[in-house]
Amino acid sequence: MAVLLTAEGTFAVRAHRRRRGLTSRRYTAALFLLDYLSAWVGFVIGLALLNLVTRNAFNRWSLIEYNLRHAFWFPIGVVIGMALTSGYRVARRSPTQNAFTDFKELAMATSFGGFVAMSISYIAHRLTQWEIQVPTQVIVGVMTTTFVIAIVRAVLRAIVLSRRPIRMAVIDDGTTYQRIATHLHLQRGITLYGRIAMDTSDTENTIGHISEIEQLAVDFKLDRVIFGSINSITPEVARWYRRTTELVETALVPRMFEVISWRSRLTDMSGLPLLEMAPPHVSRFDRAFKRSFDILAAVVLLLLTLPISISIALLIKLTSRGPILFRQERLGRDRKPFTILKFRTMQVAPSLSTRATPSADKDAPLYVVRGKLNETTRRTWIGSFIRKVGLDEIPQFVNVIMGSMSIVGPRPFIVSESDIQDPYYARRFEVRPGITGLWQVSGRNNLTAEELRQLDYLYVSAWSMWWDIKICFDTPRAMLRGLGAY
Repeated sequence: MAVLLTAEGTFAVRAHRRRRGLTSRRYTAALFLLDYLSAWVGFVIGLALLNLVTRNAFNRWSLIEYNLRHAFWFPIGVVIGMALTSGYRVARRSPTQNAFTDFKELAMATSFGGFVAMSISYIAHRLTQWEIQVPTQVIVGVMTTTFVIAIVRAVLRAIVLSRRPIRMAVIDDGTTYQRIATHLHLQRGITLYGRIAMDTSDTENTIGHISEIEQLAVDFKLDRVIFGSINSITPEVARWYRRTTELVETALVPRMFEVISWRSRLTDMSGLPLLEMAPPHVSRFDRAFKRSFDILAAVVLLLLTLPISISIALLIKLTSRGPILFRQERLGRDRKPFTILKFRTMQVAPSLSTRATPSADKDAPLYVVRGKLNETTRRTWIGSFIRKVGLDEIPQFVNVIMGSMSIVGPRPFIVSESDIQDPYYARRFEVRPGITGLWQVSGRNNLTAEELRQLDYLYVSAWSMWWDIKICFDTPRAMLRGLGAY
């Protein structure tokens, strides 16, 4: 396939670069309009809440028309705040964005917008005797507007991506492509077309060579390209990398990505780029805060899921013989053994001969290594369902309350899988294992044991409460999709 160097080819590439989907001008205009309308809706919700919880005469529902008339500057201030904090920049619309990752930026933008609205209101009052907005209304309006804008933007983004997914390809030598592809398939709104080879002799399972990037960008209408594993950065590779950035949005998977976390910081030393690694340490305060969150969340979720638990327990008891709960020994924090609790999903095996035989291939995905596909004959119909959506793990909230587990943490490996002596892998025993975690939202049993250990290390070394909350938000989607559940 020839490289496009002609005037016609250049025109084709430029036409390909036209903004589409999340980068279109229509999408930007929709953000402006919806943010403005969402600010009004958020302000009204804020007034309703103030009417319920306060006795201030200004917050009475009967004065809503008066308050809305004097809140004229609030939605304008929110839009100005969004614009000044780069809320409408096309360059910041990453495929990994969602309502949760945007929430901190939205909160900052709406807070700044509230400050702008108060400032404009004060200036208008000084010049024209315009009534100053009630500060309490602005503060509550900022909080409610942040949630409304986050929800509206998430819905708009989902609609746009369903109609026009982000078209992607991976430039890779083949060593990390499957790992990258697994993560990309977890993201909604992405169409992965395949791998672009770095070497001309590499033709297996590829859509082309990097020297054909211009033609490939046009043929597949690529929006974004990810550079994966590259053995050596030759001048030719660097030249094609620079050319790729001119054609499509480009991202680079860093080397040693298994140990790089979000807390790593990009700096430079006399022009030499350096990626500073955050020290992997969980302080006593972090542990106490996380434990408090675990107890509160476990108690609340256990009570909320009590009707579901009773229904599942009855169905298990009525449809098969044996106990309602499945118990198994796992290793927890500091390698202390504990008994994990789950709803039983299979018929009780009378002997070891009827159990599934694990695979000897340790590099295979966990569902193969553990012989989970061979367990289907023993699985009950209710067991298949609750295992697929993760409801079999509800009893583990009891493990959390008792202190042997956490809501979010490394996967609780069985004893036979926990004999690795490498300190790199042993770090997962520094924290309590979790009901959910990076492994849960990254593919579960579709991942290999090695990949799970890498995710465990990444979680421990980069832990934050904010990350725990994000994983909790991502878990329901992973459960409903049933990805990696066998």
